[in-house]
Amino acid sequence: MISKDRQAKVLSRRQVLTTSALLVGGLAVPRSPFVGSAAAAQTTVKFAGWAFEPQVVEANVKRFMEQNPDIRVDYTPLDLQLYNEKMVALFNASSQGDAFYIRDTNLGSWVEAGWVQPIDGMPGVKELNDDMFPFIREAMFYKGKQYGTPYYGDIYVYMYDKKALQQAGISKAPATLDGLKDAALEIKKAGAVQYPILKGFKTNVDGLSEFWSMVFASGGRLFNEALDPVYPNQDKTALGVLEWLVEAMHGWKILDPRGLELDETQARDVYLSGQGIFTSNVGNVIPRANNPQISKRAGDIQMMRFPALQDLGKGPMGWSRLYGISSETKVKDAAWRLIYYLGGKDAKGEYFSAKDWYLKYGIGYPFKSLDQDPDIQAAQKKTGYDLEVLRQQFANSRARENINATWYSEWDRFTQQQIQSALLRQVKPAEALAASAKKAQDLKKSGG
Repeated sequence: MISKDRQAKVLSRRQVLTTSALLVGGLAVPRSPFVGSAAAAQTTVKFAGWAFEPQVVEANVKRFMEQNPDIRVDYTPLDLQLYNEKMVALFNASSQGDAFYIRDTNLGSWVEAGWVQPIDGMPGVKELNDDMFPFIREAMFYKGKQYGTPYYGDIYVYMYDKKALQQAGISKAPATLDGLKDAALEIKKAGAVQYPILKGFKTNVDGLSEFWSMVFASGGRLFNEALDPVYPNQDKTALGVLEWLVEAMHGWKILDPRGLELDETQARDVYLSGQGIFTSNVGNVIPRANNPQISKRAGDIQMMRFPALQDLGKGPMGWSRLYGISSETKVKDAAWRLIYYLGGKDAKGEYFSAKDWYLKYGIGYPFKSLDQDPDIQAAQKKTGYDLEVLRQQFANSRARENINATWYSEWDRFTQQQIQSALLRQVKPAEALAASAKKAQDLKKSGG
């Protein structure tokens, strides 16, 4: 879920990795008849994903081929920010490959377009599902069928500079928005910073995550089960959250107005440079924030419960990215073995990929049993997590209610723009949310 606000050329690197290593025993999925030696005929799987740390993917693909010498993987990384547009072009040209990354925000529309095939009943899939966090497992499904294995799953987090709170005489991180306001005003009064809360509001692929999280943490919802909007009138939680944000920026002056010019990645980097006391971002920002090679405030950043209108013990927004298989592939079994490895277990029966991503980049793992992994526990302790808070937030996270709607992405961008207009005081919060709700109704009626 890491993004950059720039147009970039598509990374068109293709690297074919081969090996003659013997297949390691104990595969969790059945071996194909020709598996067994490097001399056997190879099946090629074309695989694409957005270019986040592609060298890690290349190394992992190489390891997969060492365990599966009968399969050759042709991996292509594509531009991260423009990934959906690039993949749609490839689908339309019938050159999308056999397996690929899918954002949960795009799954519904890709399925409806006939581009992805279900994986229900494939070997080992139930075992993976039984161990997934519920909000991640939910993201694998659309209209009752499963379409992928998890690349990763994570939650949105709120964080603070614990040293700054101690210096201001604040003994405990707030759990409510009123408590956050009071703490920020105390810090502001002490002269530590002009704007204690730093947040990026520029439209981007991740820009609505804080809003969702505040609504969920407050016990509210935006849509009912029929995907009709219940905000801003039937459920007033969203209205209360937006009114708080507007007052924080213009009334109490604790929310930095520079955030209207920053996207989430830019706000993250400004925060890591030492500016602001409170912020929110994707979960892997916590390890970055406490990494002395990246952050000027390493060791001082702590995760807190997502602030809510009232403390109900709820959690924030959770999401997932997944690996899927093309509906047009001619090598389904080989493609399945690849995404089972990448989104599940290796030949030793271990969650190698999920653990590797977490230990290297703090990217959230999808499987509950990894909470007990000693290497992960050691990494979390080193990072400085409050494990009680971390476990509580993961256990109570929720998937966005309309995430599988084919019109989700268009509604998301429009709603971000409405929130920006409210923060700029061009419209009132109630007007902004009414426009967003009408947009959702219109999109649902037209089918997106």
